[in-house]
Amino acid sequence: MRKKQLFPMILLVLAALLGTAAAALGEGSEAESLLVISDAHLTQETEAHAAAIEAVIQAAKGKDAVLFLGDNTNNTHAEEQDCVLEWAREINQQTGAEVYIIPGNHDYSARMGPGEYSALFAAYGWNAAFSRDTSTASYAVRTRKGTCLLMLDTNKFDEASFVEPDGGISGGTLKWVQEVLDALPDGTLVLACGHHPILPRERNGRTPGAYALSQMLSAYGVGLYLCGHDHGFATAEQDGLRQITVGQPQAYPGRAGIVERERDGFRWRAEQLYDAQSPVYLALRENAYALGRSMARGTLTATPYADDEAAIEWFASAFMLFAGGEMTPEKAAILLADENCGKWREANTRTVVKEWMLNLLENCPEDVRQIPVPSSRKHPLELGT
Repeated sequence: MRKKQLFPMILLVLAALLGTAAAALGEGSEAESLLVISDAHLTQETEAHAAAIEAVIQAAKGKDAVLFLGDNTNNTHAEEQDCVLEWAREINQQTGAEVYIIPGNHDYSARMGPGEYSALFAAYGWNAAFSRDTSTASYAVRTRKGTCLLMLDTNKFDEASFVEPDGGISGGTLKWVQEVLDALPDGTLVLACGHHPILPRERNGRTPGAYALSQMLSAYGVGLYLCGHDHGFATAEQDGLRQITVGQPQAYPGRAGIVERERDGFRWRAEQLYDAQSPVYLALRENAYALGRSMARGTLTATPYADDEAAIEWFASAFMLFAGGEMTPEKAAILLADENCGKWREANTRTVVKEWMLNLLENCPEDVRQIPVPSSRKHPLELGT
């Protein structure tokens, strides 16, 4: 064989070998970036949300996909649903990003159940899914770059067909999740998403099925679960599963989550949507500060510190540090040592707000702006361990 003929054949063999090696890496080995938001709570007063809608559209530029994790509307009114649909269309048309949507408890009503919801938002996940849980609006879909998104409808209805605020995962949905994970090839990169948090363990009493779901995801090596519902950035970790709760784009400090796909898993960071000197950001900050003071006043009512300005300001300062993701163990220690913290401990009130703040300070949460995420590849591990 002549050398001129041999050289092209060598190139073909090399190309085939490279293709085989690429296939061995697993489908979807290229980098991918996903923007994640939750709890937009759009109302019929669309102008009130215009800044957040535009900010998310701008942040979606250069991203491969945008995930809406529920409570996209506030009251399921048709005008609110239309606004979400238009928002999703604008993101797709202006940025080219895929859009995937799941419902929260505010997206359901007597006239809007899983079937109606799946039909209305079919173009944003349901139609493209390779598997669907037909009893809920849960679905599993592959992104263009191969990531498996396990998009879970974590809502639960009571006997009167009203949606439960804290959600729940039924046995049927758990079985469907297991079937999906069983069918995926080993090494598949999986990102699980739902509206309701399923960690920490205290969540189990509030959200039926939460513990079973968290254990199942852990057993299959799904290392990351994204959710909303609690209206603030937070994180928890248990048995190799990292949960990240995503804040609202229209509330201080105005951030969205960014999940970047890497070879063996995902990397997380929170991205600021507004410039710190912009009128929108300053208004969000002012509103958050006013909310902190209002919460403090309401909690201290009928206590000896009802009009204690220093005690009120102590709470508002701590609230702003947590809301802005700027709390550190050192700052928490200073606040706990402050004499005004003693006033809060002495105040004869057992409201959730007081216990919540003291617990946050005593167990200072991790910085959620950029945190480590475990490997999120599906592994065939034993369940029930």
